[in-house]
Amino acid sequence: MEIKAGDIVSVRHFSGTKLFKSLVLEYQNEIVKVRLLEDIALLNCSQGDPLVLGSESENEIYISSCTILNLNKDQNTIEMKIDSYETTTNKRLFVRFPVSLYAEARIGESQKKHLAIVKNISYSGMMIFSKADFPLYQELKFEIHAGSGIKINLKATVIRKVKEAYNFEYGLKIIYTDVHTPNLLKKYLMLLKKEQEESIKKFKELK
Repeated sequence: MEIKAGDIVSVRHFSGTKLFKSLVLEYQNEIVKVRLLEDIALLNCSQGDPLVLGSESENEIYISSCTILNLNKDQNTIEMKIDSYETTTNKRLFVRFPVSLYAEARIGESQKKHLAIVKNISYSGMMIFSKADFPLYQELKFEIHAGSGIKINLKATVIRKVKEAYNFEYGLKIIYTDVHTPNLLKKYLMLLKKEQEESIKKFKELK
């Protein structure tokens, strides 16, 4: 993947309802600085939040899972670190699809809801960030807010836990208890893939 200053890219944050057209200002050693071409105040983002960066290089669409390092609301800029990326043509795309989604998590039968942010998701598992301290091997119930009124409800077990600077990072294994959930998740990921491809091409045409 190649990104350079002057490239038009897309940015997705869980607080927004769409992809935001952005201009690359700097790129070095997997650190990208972009200027949003819309008001950054439309996004309620903070250091440490997961972000999805969409870009095009040599006719390939790349979807990168990123972490916000710094932001300057006066200059409308965000600096982020690229953690991993996929291409939309990759047949293994759904092994780990980068997302930035708001979710609510509950422990077992508890009604108490904990804020969680989904950073990537696949048919078998997902990675989330949360300030909540969940035990290893704990079963959690999730309501994932996927935008456009779409809500995905599923169960998952904590199989990995790492304390980060701003949050706990969790790796989870999805437990399917509803036959409709896998199809809903598949349709949603296909929708994200199509949206990413179309948006990048549209943004570049309007450059």
